[in-house]
Amino acid sequence: MHLGVVHTIRDRAEWDRVLSGELDFPEGFVLLGSITQDDVSRAVCIWDAPSVDDLQRMLDGMIGAAAVNDCFVADPARSMNLPASQPATASA
Repeated sequence: MHLGVVHTIRDRAEWDRVLSGELDFPEGFVLLGSITQDDVSRAVCIWDAPSVDDLQRMLDGMIGAAAVNDCFVADPARSMNLPASQPATASA
């Protein structure tokens, strides 16, 4: 499922530290694109992930207090240029 995130960056140094490290996402989470505002106050990301709640938990744990993460479900009828979503895989 395609999801969007608006990150309101609260700690620029911590945001840069998180993004400069090796980003290892759990299975089923694919970061499709990310942009950060030139003054590093906000960023927007597009994800393919299992659910909005799963993405919210993963980002809050990974980014911590560096940013407030506002996750939302993308409306396919009002979204453009997104790749096909990956099919959900059953847990073993």
